[in-house]
Amino acid sequence: MLSLPLLSAAAFFSLSLASPLQRDLTSIYLNKGANNCFPALGFQPPPGNPTMPPSLWWCDQSSEQGFFGFSYAIDDCQSTDTLVKDFTRMRHDFNARYVRIYSACESDDNIYDRIINAGYKAGVGVYALIWFGFNNDNVWMRRRDALIKTIQSNPLAPYVVRSVDVGSEPLFDQVLSPPDLAKQVRNVRSKLSKYGIPVSISEMQYGYVSPDNVDTSKEVLDAVDAIHSHELHFFDADAQNGTDAWPAILFNVNWFLNQTSHSKKIVFTQTGWPSNDNVWKANSATAVASVQAEQAFMNLLDSKCSELKSLAPLGGVGWFWQIWSDNMLDGWGALNQTGSPKFKFAPATAC
Repeated sequence: MLSLPLLSAAAFFSLSLASPLQRDLTSIYLNKGANNCFPALGFQPPPGNPTMPPSLWWCDQSSEQGFFGFSYAIDDCQSTDTLVKDFTRMRHDFNARYVRIYSACESDDNIYDRIINAGYKAGVGVYALIWFGFNNDNVWMRRRDALIKTIQSNPLAPYVVRSVDVGSEPLFDQVLSPPDLAKQVRNVRSKLSKYGIPVSISEMQYGYVSPDNVDTSKEVLDAVDAIHSHELHFFDADAQNGTDAWPAILFNVNWFLNQTSHSKKIVFTQTGWPSNDNVWKANSATAVASVQAEQAFMNLLDSKCSELKSLAPLGGVGWFWQIWSDNMLDGWGALNQTGSPKFKFAPATAC
């Protein structure tokens, strides 16, 4: 039997003679305890296109919980340089592993090529979004087709796009009926199945139980691969100052768990608290919009990592802060209008 040093030497020699795919697989085997998966904080994507199967590239979702990253609006149709700069700062300064795309770039259907390339360069995965908008039109179909085309044509896409959401609050906005929305989820999945990219929707718990949807929304819950929930408790009828939201969060988590038989990963794809109410007003007279309340809500989420991990399957709950900067959604950003953090933002990425 070879000693460990001889085994390592033999493996290294075999690695040097192997094909690119074999080298990738052997490297993972030798370094599987060193965060050697994407987008672990200790992992640096290699230059060029990966050659291993995507299933071996990604970190197992059961190893992921806590802070995932930020929502990021693309209304400005950002350049590659801006995307790389922002994504790199997210990762290096705040330990983001993912970026969740918000809104749409109407003037350039190819923006997801830039997003994917920037994500790979910065080392962050992408939660992609088919944006439905607020005009009750069919423009979302063009956005859907453009995103699918990009994923099918960009060789980096299976190694950067972690998930695709068919709409952001499409049930609450009544863009499609639950059966039609479930049909769209299945349609998108059929186009992306060869890449192993999960498909979901990004939605509030209330969207599922609202009077127009409650009778048929279970079809959507059955269709999605994961639960992507919006936890925006500033709008609760009894909201106060960011420290009191846990009962509402827990209620929503338990509802999703019960509706899916504890079988699906839960990610809060939009969660946060505003430092001002310039964009949207609260529904509670006691709700406070301030930097202190925003920080208090972040601290609350951070403090519940272990409890959520014990409740939810597949490693617990991950979450995205809504949103990256106040320049994207006034009051809701982790950064202010000048690009500085509004408070110390250092939530745990594991528990």
